Amino acid sequence: MPKDATMLRLFVSQVFIIYYLLVMIPIKEPKKKNIVRIVVGALIITIINAVLIHFFGILTYIRFYFITLVLPHLFLFIFFAKYKGGKLVFALLSSQVIGNIAITNGLFTAYIFYQQNNPLIDTAARVLTYLLFLPILFRFITPTYLKMAKMLDKGWWILNFSLVLSYVVLYFILFVPTTIFERPEYFIHAYAVICLCILIYAIIFYLFVVVQKKVGAELDKQNLSNQVSSLAAQSIEIKNIAYKDSLTGINNRYSLFRQMDQLIENKQNFLVVFIDLDNLKKINDTYSHAKGDFYLAQFALAIKNTIQETGEVYRFAGDEFICLIKTDYTHFNGDQFRENVTKAMVFDLPFLGFSLGLAYCPEDGINSDDLINIADQEMYKEKRKKEFRS
Repeated sequence: MPKDATMLRLFVSQVFIIYYLLVMIPIKEPKKKNIVRIVVGALIITIINAVLIHFFGILTYIRFYFITLVLPHLFLFIFFAKYKGGKLVFALLSSQVIGNIAITNGLFTAYIFYQQNNPLIDTAARVLTYLLFLPILFRFITPTYLKMAKMLDKGWWILNFSLVLSYVVLYFILFVPTTIFERPEYFIHAYAVICLCILIYAIIFYLFVVVQKKVGAELDKQNLSNQVSSLAAQSIEIKNIAYKDSLTGINNRYSLFRQMDQLIENKQNFLVVFIDLDNLKKINDTYSHAKGDFYLAQFALAIKNTIQETGEVYRFAGDEFICLIKTDYTHFNGDQFRENVTKAMVFDLPFLGFSLGLAYCPEDGINSDDLINIADQEMYKEKRKKEFRS
């Protein structure tokens, strides 16, 4: 067989191997320029090996092709590929797994037809093998490898060791001490090693897919937990908007009626304290509405600090507030309450006082509106007395 047929086999095989590697291995930017550089580099490496075959023969090439062909391609992709180290070696070995199958199929086909090395038949069988594996490469091998590369940072050399071991064993079966054409009974051993290599590869991918699913499930759980936490936080925020007064930060009117209805339904006794600030308009007109808002907020805080754990304070409307006293309400002292609130109103504005009225549940009523109206009327009685005195 002429040497040009052997050269053809070399160049065709290299075309497919480089194509497989470019499909599988992510290339650094600028991607197009780097792909051109890889192709040119691979062509130079292939030409050097063709020269080696021409001058020293195919047997010399077989003995040294790991140094003259495999390692140069490794260094070529180390320079231009995104991934380095074990990740890159795994991609190279993945392509070589298919390459080994193609080589064995080519040699076996040549033996079946000619019982000796026939580069043309060998090349045809290799091309057919590469073409049959293309859809597998695109659909399964490359996507899985890329996911592994993103997800795994360690353990690559353990995976590579098994592939390297099978690669070395197959090389010895095919070419050591002589080519397999002189000992064809070893073809069965070669295919046994190929099957073992494919099994190892399948196990690696299967285990990764299983781990990925478990990790994905954990991430889904974490995302769901985060979403639940986010919804809970949003729910609290919405609840605060619904039940809190935006100016003073205390409970609002809606929250007041909700709480009173619950207390009445539970037949719990309580005291309604209706409070109205005196002369808030004077504060607004004299100092500004911003100061008036600050005055309101400070007053709400003073009431809250005064009643503390005995009840809750609500902003009813404008300058009107209502306290629900639930603990020891029968001993509530309006004068003491007024004195404590006044003492708490210490800031740079004059405090002009407030009026209050009381209503007891159930003595004065068992309806929210009735109780509030009674307390409101009592408050206005006090306010009118102040106006009469003035």
